[in-house]
Amino acid sequence: MIRATFPETETGHPRGAAPVGQLSELPALERVAIGLDRAWCDGGEGRALIAREIARVLPPAEVFAAVEEFDDLMRTMIAGQRRRIMRHGLECPCFCGDEAAFAQMIAAAAMRDRDDAMLFAATLVSGPAAFRLVAIAEALGQVFLRLARSAGPAAPHAGCGATRH
Repeated sequence: MIRATFPETETGHPRGAAPVGQLSELPALERVAIGLDRAWCDGGEGRALIAREIARVLPPAEVFAAVEEFDDLMRTMIAGQRRRIMRHGLECPCFCGDEAAFAQMIAAAAMRDRDDAMLFAATLVSGPAAFRLVAIAEALGQVFLRLARSAGPAAPHAGCGATRH
């Protein structure tokens, strides 16, 4: 007999939405990326907040273009999504798998690590959209880095090396 559903798919969370960590555990760059993603998805006031944040770190002549570029990044991600991309609320202290992939894609692109950025982008969007998404994220890299510097130091991590647990 073939089962219609499998126990491991009955988590109660849509794919990509399950909490995977706390924002306080993340470096500033990833926290900023998740915060901007959430603010943009909230619409009106959230998008005005993004413009104010970008205006804090860029010369006035560059703000409009950077805000438009961030809008293009988000619209590209939504238009090319493989499945509905999940997120948590603006004030939620945890983050989900999709938000983690987005934040890691932004961080890799900001550091000019195109290979890793592409891998993370490909978990969220189709192949053709991944190329465009990474290109936009790379162009916004300095904006994200400036926002991260203004957000404060990275959260301390326990232990040393690549393995935490």
